[in-house]
Amino acid sequence: MGNFLLHYLIRSRAALLYASALASTLAFPAVALAAVDDVADAAADTAVESADIVVTAQRREERLQDVPTAVTVLSQNLFSEGGVGRSANEVLNLVPNASAGTQQHGRPRWWIRGVGAGQQQLDLANPVGFYLDDVYISNASATGLPLFDIERVEVLRGPQGTLWGKNTTGGAINVISKRPSLAPGDDENYAKLEYGSFDNKIAEAGIGAVLAPDVLAARISGRFDDRDGRFNNLFTRDKSSAVRDAVLRGQLLFKPSDSLEALLSVHYRDYDTDGTYWTTTSYAANGVVRNGYAPSTNKDDVSTNAGEFSRNKQLGGSLHLDASLGNLTLTAITGYERFKTRSATDGDYTPLEISRGYTRARSRQWTQELRLASPQTNRLNWILGAYYFNERIISNAASATLPAGSVAALPGSTATPAYSLTSYRHKAESGAAFGSATFDFTDALKLTVGARWTRETKTLDFDRLASPNAAASGWSSYTHWWDSYTGTYGGPGTFSSDLKRTWNAFTYDVTPSWKIDANNMVYFKFSHGLKSGGFNTAATLPVALTAVAPEKLDASEIGYKSQWFDGRLTFNVTAFHYGYDDVQINVVGPNPGAVGGATVSYLQNAAKAHVNGAEIEIASTPIERLKLTGSVGILDTKYDKLQVLNGGADLSGARFVRAPKLTLNGSASYTVPLGDAGSIELAADARYNSLQYYYITPQDTLNRPALNQPGYTIANARISYSAANDRYTLTVFANNLFDVDYRNHALPQANPAQGINGDAVQWGDPRTYGVSLIARF
Repeated sequence: MGNFLLHYLIRSRAALLYASALASTLAFPAVALAAVDDVADAAADTAVESADIVVTAQRREERLQDVPTAVTVLSQNLFSEGGVGRSANEVLNLVPNASAGTQQHGRPRWWIRGVGAGQQQLDLANPVGFYLDDVYISNASATGLPLFDIERVEVLRGPQGTLWGKNTTGGAINVISKRPSLAPGDDENYAKLEYGSFDNKIAEAGIGAVLAPDVLAARISGRFDDRDGRFNNLFTRDKSSAVRDAVLRGQLLFKPSDSLEALLSVHYRDYDTDGTYWTTTSYAANGVVRNGYAPSTNKDDVSTNAGEFSRNKQLGGSLHLDASLGNLTLTAITGYERFKTRSATDGDYTPLEISRGYTRARSRQWTQELRLASPQTNRLNWILGAYYFNERIISNAASATLPAGSVAALPGSTATPAYSLTSYRHKAESGAAFGSATFDFTDALKLTVGARWTRETKTLDFDRLASPNAAASGWSSYTHWWDSYTGTYGGPGTFSSDLKRTWNAFTYDVTPSWKIDANNMVYFKFSHGLKSGGFNTAATLPVALTAVAPEKLDASEIGYKSQWFDGRLTFNVTAFHYGYDDVQINVVGPNPGAVGGATVSYLQNAAKAHVNGAEIEIASTPIERLKLTGSVGILDTKYDKLQVLNGGADLSGARFVRAPKLTLNGSASYTVPLGDAGSIELAADARYNSLQYYYITPQDTLNRPALNQPGYTIANARISYSAANDRYTLTVFANNLFDVDYRNHALPQANPAQGINGDAVQWGDPRTYGVSLIARF
């Protein structure tokens, strides 16, 4: 362990020099303007601000620098003025060794330190836990909601299985909304208007009011986002990938006495998309992907014949109670979340009539958590708790190839008519008891020990119907092909099964920490985390309807947190090692033993894997009005033992997906005072990701380049003017400033046996511009 830490700290130092150069480059114009500023005043102001950063990473309010775990905190200004938050996935763009790439505002692909979920099933939880106001949301499709009127977001890296529960082997994301205030101050209320590229119109607002002084307060906030499609569909001649996203949140805070407080929160989301954002790329010299079709090489073009859309509605809320019982605090949190979706897709991403899909699904969950906490000032302070989770999912997914000439399509399809309908009912229920205690041996030396026991049961009622051959297929309506099938069913694609599994799990952590002085702390943390098992509900043959075991992760982490120069510089560094067993993975590709050469998606366990890494985070105010931040993430991942099921390949030695070896973040902002006229802020940020793979196989940069993303840098910039009283802020911004082309995701399709010479790709946004206005009142 000692050699590993030394190795990664050396590598971290080299990477830090790179990040510092990046931050300096971004900040150069600001440094020139700030040369004559008074540094002494800034030192005092920054020290106060740094000391006031409070988080609840350990379910208590603590100063960020006193928490013995790796935490990144994103402030409310980042979401209001910085423009972050169109989708929750954007928060991980600012965290080392993390990403959550998604297109539009849909399901984020949460990844922290190489830990994430490749399979995007509704019923398969992500190992990065997402919490909205302390309520866990299991369905990852319900975690992409926009972030606005936010107090802060806390991102915890590494297993958090004791206090945050199952499905946090990768980490936890805790979004904390701005609460109603019983004594509102200035700038509590605001309204924001924004206009940008692709006719993107955004309006949001947050308004609070005291209904009864010191007793009852309310806050209502909302956000509306409407953006035209950015792609040209060459087949339909329409714009593609339009988004409409509307969210409303209401909160009621009731405090009848000093010993009791209740917060009721309700949110509703209506989220629609129209048109595809997928296209295909060819590896053939003549540019043909399949059946004579050659896609456009223009990244702004798509071409599909099957209509694509999604219609999503989400309703949820929570009741948060805090009561003082003598010197103890009792917390009760009840949560509810419901998500409904229906969508249509073009499964081959071409204008050929080869594959189309339609899905209708819904999920609902409710949770109950109880916590009893002792005073933090006690030499032995503790938290005890219990947790209950209940989830139901119903899904119906149809796919088809319609007869030639029945629908508009580019001539050339050789696929025969076919139809299938996959229906399942999924139920998950779990209960847990947990506790964590910290003993202060001295004012400087502390030991925290936590444990959690969980019992979980999952059941699956699975049915799949499929046409046995082309002659048996038939429809009464091609317009509504998904619910008008008149043919027969049979063959190997028609099967059903009822599955049930129960798992018991014990997760724990041990964390000694040493406060060297008020501004320097070192800690070591060992944690054992677990992610729930599940079923492969994407199965198309009985052999693929498998149950996957829970994945288990042992993490060793050593960290150093510090502040220097009266709080003007914060420097935190972490090194870690993961031992990973029964990793839940998604293997996509031709598999002769399973389906006779066709491409298939397998959800299975990889026996063993490991992760080594290091992270550095820096925040600095070197001179008055200049703020710099930087972070470095170094990652080395490998599957030590991985055999694909049913005659598949031995993939031992492959790297994790979405796990670049190096990530760099840098930002700079400088405020130019204008006296009574207000101020101007100049800001820029950049993020670099080195080479990353989107699939376990093939990891071939030469012959299958679409399935990986080489290293690239995305830079953003903005200029803001604020009135002297801060009542108004006008911002002009540019994202992806240098118009970098990058693949946000990809799908394996190449299969020589079937004459497919390319893969499907999803291009990230090009350079976009916009302007926003915030009014505070």
